[in-house]
Amino acid sequence: MPCEHPDLGPYKLTGVKYIGHSLVSSVVFSYAYNGVWFSVLAASPDDEAGGEAILSAGYKFDQSIEGKFLIQLSNLQWGEFDAARDAQSEHLENELAKLGGNACLPLMRELAPVPIPEPRTLQEQLYPQTYTLQILTEDGKLTCRQLDSYAGLTERHPPVAEDKLRVMGLGAEPTINVPVVKASQVVLVRRLQSFVWLVKVGEADMVCKTSLDTFWNSIGEELEAYLKIRAAGVEPRVPELTGIIQSHAGVIGILLRHIPHKHHSLGALLAGVKQGTVAQTEAAPLLKQKWATQIKETLTGLHALGILWRDIKTDNVLIDDNGDAVVLDFGGGNTMGWVDRDKYGTMEGEMQGLRKILDALEVETAQD
Repeated sequence: MPCEHPDLGPYKLTGVKYIGHSLVSSVVFSYAYNGVWFSVLAASPDDEAGGEAILSAGYKFDQSIEGKFLIQLSNLQWGEFDAARDAQSEHLENELAKLGGNACLPLMRELAPVPIPEPRTLQEQLYPQTYTLQILTEDGKLTCRQLDSYAGLTERHPPVAEDKLRVMGLGAEPTINVPVVKASQVVLVRRLQSFVWLVKVGEADMVCKTSLDTFWNSIGEELEAYLKIRAAGVEPRVPELTGIIQSHAGVIGILLRHIPHKHHSLGALLAGVKQGTVAQTEAAPLLKQKWATQIKETLTGLHALGILWRDIKTDNVLIDDNGDAVVLDFGGGNTMGWVDRDKYGTMEGEMQGLRKILDALEVETAQD
């Protein structure tokens, strides 16, 4: 999210993470400024990861600016999901992020006075120079200081667990042959989604997906699904696994064969037709019927291999340059409005998501 200091100019909020499972959690905001990353901590004394240790004795947390925000945010986390509470939480997060960013920007400018070159490789993108800062209330206003360390900060791009790699045959003595590519060998072409890029490995165009701490197990889940497809020797309409990405931390990403396409996703194509920005002929009834059949057949094939799609939605379907539907993303997400929470990860949830895709395609197809 772009932000603007009233006197010092622009910076960028890139993430929000809650630390701890106590009554009042700490929050870490991630900012990018001049190519450098800053982790900015709003610490709670209840944070078992070390928040109490970095707050001085006698600090009046509940009367501080950041404390009042954290207490409100924690109160909103309890109970069943509620859209109004969720919206209020997002508003409070954004307000605290702006206040904290503006308080820290002078120190950011001091630590990163000159812009550094844009990252060229995945290694440079994922592991930039990083500083840890903390916001505190002094004399009724937010101030900022630099921290040497904070125990609550974990690896931003966590590796797939070693025991999971062993189960998949990718341990220290691998039993399957999958190309291993170093993050420094992956050249960025352009960003496709948050942590998905079009890249070059040698002369080949590929798609790279990396892990992220907020979805710590997604790459492992997705890698396992692609390996099952590979081992079965079948060719469902999904991207082909072309390699795994390794950094100093371990396996932190996967490489998939790039699928040439015109529209970002089936969801984007259908939205464009509805808005009149895409010709109706690009989603004619016969094409919709074909895509519905292909998606259904792909899902049936995945289920036969013991793979659940889970994050079922039109945004996770690609229409390639041949006009065929390709199913994407087996990392285990769940987008609101597609599969009910109590049905997530079940066959009932899979069928619910499929029905919604067919509804979006305006196609009536038997599902048995």
